[in-house]
Amino acid sequence: MRILMLGFEYLPVKVGGLAEALTSIAEGLARLGHEVVVFTPDHGRNLGEPAETFEITSFGERVEVTVRKRTQNGVTLYSLSGGVLSDPDVYGPGWDGMLRKAVLFGKASAGLLNRIINDFKPDVVHAHDWHTVFALGLLKKYFGIRSVFTVHRLNRAKVPALYFHEANLAELAPYPDLDPEHTAAYIADAVTTVSRSYLWEEWSFFGLFEGKVTHVFNGIECSFWNEELMEMKDLPREERRKRILEKLGLPDGRAFMFIGRFDRAQKGVDTLLKAVELLSKDPAFREMRFIIIGKGDPELEAMARRMESQFPENVKVITELLPREFVRELYGSVDFVIIPSYFEPFGLVQLEAMCLGAVPIGSAVGGIKDTVVDLEADPERATGFLVPPRDAFSLAKAIVRAMELDEETLNGLRENGKRHAREDFTWERACRRYVKVYENGVDKAMSFLR
Repeated sequence: MRILMLGFEYLPVKVGGLAEALTSIAEGLARLGHEVVVFTPDHGRNLGEPAETFEITSFGERVEVTVRKRTQNGVTLYSLSGGVLSDPDVYGPGWDGMLRKAVLFGKASAGLLNRIINDFKPDVVHAHDWHTVFALGLLKKYFGIRSVFTVHRLNRAKVPALYFHEANLAELAPYPDLDPEHTAAYIADAVTTVSRSYLWEEWSFFGLFEGKVTHVFNGIECSFWNEELMEMKDLPREERRKRILEKLGLPDGRAFMFIGRFDRAQKGVDTLLKAVELLSKDPAFREMRFIIIGKGDPELEAMARRMESQFPENVKVITELLPREFVRELYGSVDFVIIPSYFEPFGLVQLEAMCLGAVPIGSAVGGIKDTVVDLEADPERATGFLVPPRDAFSLAKAIVRAMELDEETLNGLRENGKRHAREDFTWERACRRYVKVYENGVDKAMSFLR
């Protein structure tokens, strides 16, 4: 099968989880024997060798588009540059710049396919997230290729109709403002999102496209998140933990880690901080160590720093970007990883943790609920704990419960987690399901069937 993918991030260009996902999907499909081509903005990186040059008009100006081509792990990538496509701000500059870049990417993608279609006519176009709506619309309009739209996380933006008019898609803009995710889902032949629970939690959106909507779980790259690659792989886990905590200036104890954005909308670090405050009154707190890693909201960062100052023997806050290799050492050394998200389309932290034997304590939402097997619900298959979102008291109770686990139960959770992540959430499994989506041979979400 010939597959054309559209996305704004592709490794080594990375802002969030989309780059990892899109790269893993494209390379996974290539390993299955499919011909995979990716179109992405160049964002000023100048990746690859010049391959095509053509002019298009956009916002009243003529823009010379330069196309660079490279092959990366079996995938052919075309990076489009020129005008705002060359701006290094992946999702900018600013809101208007972002929309102009999306429009220009759409026109440039249509122009590029027009150039190469004699050699590469896709069987399917797979667009990722709303920034590709103009490219998807134009490829659908001019080439009529079967299309799939994947929502990695709903954004619910509103885009003025003028940008659709500028993209030569006025027929898709009957209202002054439009939700680009709705438009992309409307014109696509199939719509997917990254976990089953997230699909149903957001049914007010996905239900609008009942009949063509389904889920495809993301995967986890356990070839990197692997204990065999750790510097301390030959040491017992308790010794690794002791050394990591010592390196961070903390005495030994049960280690709990949070890693993620400091934001008020999704990741739940404020709930975690409230839970730590509650726990500080419990005698067991003396043996608890909290490593809190992330940055973002200045107020949340300040709250975390105050807690660190108040409990210097228990809390370590890190607000700098850590190398992935050191994060791997942390996962392979701490006892538990806390994922207190308010919503989570899929989430990778819990799976990265399980690959390396850290037991997740997560909110029962979205992909966390779909990937973590709760100890209370299924003791035999359990991989961790699930708690209600936004509930600091329940999170604190789960942390105390985790502290009380005997070694046999704890080791069972670790082994179950490793097996669950490595066998049930591979990118190969995800890619095989995407192929079924492309062929319209996959189960669909139905409002009357749960």
